Amino acid sequence: MKKLPWAFWKFREKTQMLHKRRIHLGIDYGTSMSKMVFRDYGGPGGDRAFLVVPRDGSFRIPSRVCVTAAEMIFGDDHRSTDDCDIYESMKMQVAAEVTRKSNYYFGPNKKLPDGFSAVDLAILTVWFLISEGHRAIASYLDRRVEDVPIGMAMGVPMAFFKEEELRSAFLGIARRAWALYRNEGRLDSVLLIEKAHKLLEKHAAAASSPIPEYEVRSWIRSEAEAAMWWPFQSPAIGAGPYAKVDIGAGTTHASLFRIYEKNGVREGLAFFGAVSVPFGMDAVDRAIADSQGSGGDCLAFRGREESILQSDAKARGAMIPVREHIYEAYRKSWIETYRKINPNPNRSQNVAELSAWRDHQVFVIGGGSLVSSLVETARVHPGTREPLQRAVLEQPADLLRADNTKIAENELPFVTVAYGLANIGLSIPEAFTPDQIPPMPDRAQERMRLDRDDIYAK
Repeated sequence: MKKLPWAFWKFREKTQMLHKRRIHLGIDYGTSMSKMVFRDYGGPGGDRAFLVVPRDGSFRIPSRVCVTAAEMIFGDDHRSTDDCDIYESMKMQVAAEVTRKSNYYFGPNKKLPDGFSAVDLAILTVWFLISEGHRAIASYLDRRVEDVPIGMAMGVPMAFFKEEELRSAFLGIARRAWALYRNEGRLDSVLLIEKAHKLLEKHAAAASSPIPEYEVRSWIRSEAEAAMWWPFQSPAIGAGPYAKVDIGAGTTHASLFRIYEKNGVREGLAFFGAVSVPFGMDAVDRAIADSQGSGGDCLAFRGREESILQSDAKARGAMIPVREHIYEAYRKSWIETYRKINPNPNRSQNVAELSAWRDHQVFVIGGGSLVSSLVETARVHPGTREPLQRAVLEQPADLLRADNTKIAENELPFVTVAYGLANIGLSIPEAFTPDQIPPMPDRAQERMRLDRDDIYAK
């Protein structure tokens, strides 16, 4: 029998890796609500993404932690302060705790449970979210999840990703939550406080070992970067310059980016400016609470902002400075972009690029997309002050609920980040001119490089 050449076996090994089935979970760990999407690589019919819809039927999973005398309850927004202490905005409380800066968190000041830090509560919450993702994947596969390799990526605001102290903190949260999931199994919605203390101590060193820089993105990624993947995939969105203003609960992020086509084929995506500010719907709720003379729980106004602002002149007045703070992300992102494309008499291409940016379209996503005054503010060009057209996302062909039903139109603005996070190895480059935008990386090659259990086994 003729011995086959070494090159043949390497080609066969590579082909098998490229077609190996794998599930990747994208976790948009939100300040108020979390969202998750998992992508099935190598499944029947090709790669597809599915929105995680937990047992109560809602895709928005409360990020709050409810604490009784003996237990912690996760993912429950039905309990009231009558029967438990409620801790909200843990993501922003982590930022305030780590940086020792108070401008990250606008909620009520409440002492954390004895022996727990904001980081601890965030770790336990992310463990619960991974567990909810596991349950959804198991139901979708109708088999043991252990038979299919699973990875994850957790989103953080770009400002957190850029700032070394915050990036290290959230990287540690993701790694320690994953260690709890791998070693202790799934977390149900209720955890005994005594057991929580023991498990956190047991896995305290899970994130202590350094990891290579290139592996950081296998754990955490910028939410702003992840949100750009949807417009790039959408057939309804053409080539050209765009702005994305993501008004979340704790932060607002603005990105100015361009989709690039070559010979009618969509090839590249790059951002020209990206800025985050620590103002979002939490700050809106605080302003409304102050206008109503309510010094208590400002988060009690969550979900009612639009109706209150439409009917109450005092609330609208209190919103003015908050709206300006939120708009600051867009304005600063435009300044970054303008500095790159500032016209030079010797560079006609820059003149054309500046002209194109005068009429860019704007995506408004996140909880702020439901507040009309914030949407209208985001539609004002930061440079010309002229109104801009709002771009509307359509449902990607490869994204469904896990039961194969379509995602409702009013749900779409809330799942863009999780959809991008479920895409393995996504990295959006920075560019100065359109000719600098490289083609999107080969996703199969990224999958081959990352399709190793040793990253997530740590």
